[in-house]
Amino acid sequence: MSRIYCLSTVDLDRVFQVDHLPAHDEKLFATAYSEGAGGQGVYVARALAGLGAPVTFVGTVGDDMTGAALVAAMEAIPGLDVQITRLPGEASGSCVILVDGTGEKALVLAPISNALVEKLGADLTVEPGDIVTANFFHPLSIQALFKRLRNAGALTMIDIEKTGVAVWGWPAALDTAASADVICANQVTLDDWCAREGVTGGQIERAEAFARALAGESRRVCVTLGADGVLAFANGDAVHIPALPIKPANTTGAGDSFLGGLAFALRRGDDFTAAARFACAVAADFLVHGAVDPRRLGV
Repeated sequence: MSRIYCLSTVDLDRVFQVDHLPAHDEKLFATAYSEGAGGQGVYVARALAGLGAPVTFVGTVGDDMTGAALVAAMEAIPGLDVQITRLPGEASGSCVILVDGTGEKALVLAPISNALVEKLGADLTVEPGDIVTANFFHPLSIQALFKRLRNAGALTMIDIEKTGVAVWGWPAALDTAASADVICANQVTLDDWCAREGVTGGQIERAEAFARALAGESRRVCVTLGADGVLAFANGDAVHIPALPIKPANTTGAGDSFLGGLAFALRRGDDFTAAARFACAVAADFLVHGAVDPRRLGV
């Protein structure tokens, strides 16, 4: 039976609920506060575990007390197989997340050591038909890893976000995207690419241009557009899938939950458009409830 592997660091998410996102030099009291294990691949893996998929999280943390707590938190997630490496002498990643009354967010990521990302998946072995998901964490490492995994028969999926582009640049982002079978990107990344390339027009038109640039001759692409749904592109055809009418409680991890839903549907044999529709439903379920429940999704 094929398995899905999710690659990511594990970070300590410090989540502050606020009435509104602060302005310059404004001081706010939070209405609620929580801490927990976060990171892009963590949310992907949680969604897949919630759906009952055979999923393994492959990650890294530091050898500090935070790292120990994060490993324990990940191992407590029902249905999730965990393979986390603790790196001696390294500090675990952390992130501050501000969430306002509409569910919108602002994030501040602490500096992270390259050591935590350079070796991600280095010891991973796969079988034909397995699926591997990753975010854009280190261009050369991902490109070499995906080449090896694709040669072994795995399907590779990557999420390209502006945060990674800001660190590594667009040429590296595009080269890394080209090493994957399936690419996801969001509205913020789309806008950044359009500004770089001078692409104008309506949102769907711009999303299709971006998807075509990422797809090349054979890759499949989803560009998520928040409340405007998703643009799915495969085999030269673009399909706009509207978003479900919901009121989000917290948008943190919604794109990652989408990626998890997409991987789940592709594993069970859905065509790409159907897989993207299912992924939209998974993301909507997460946005409303903060977790994915297969009963609500008819799985």
